[in-house]
Amino acid sequence: MSAARPDTLETEILTEAKAQLEAYCTAQCRQQFGLDIRVTVTLEKAGQQVVVKKAVAALPTGCTAAQKQAVFSLLQQTLGTAPTAAEESAP
Repeated sequence: MSAARPDTLETEILTEAKAQLEAYCTAQCRQQFGLDIRVTVTLEKAGQQVVVKKAVAALPTGCTAAQKQAVFSLLQQTLGTAPTAAEESAP
């Protein structure tokens, strides 16, 4: 059995961190605002650190401007970057 290559291990760690961040942000929005949103983050390695390069929030239909602002504020504080709104497509 061969040892995992460092780049493979790094990718696995980034993938897990991404999933945890998305789940955390989704849970926080549900808990604080009662909104069922979907958060997608893109991580980027910057030297020895990993930073959030991009955050996209898919807000439910009927979300008010005040709710959107509150969600975006929470996500910016949590992730350190300003999120953008996802375009929701109707099924």
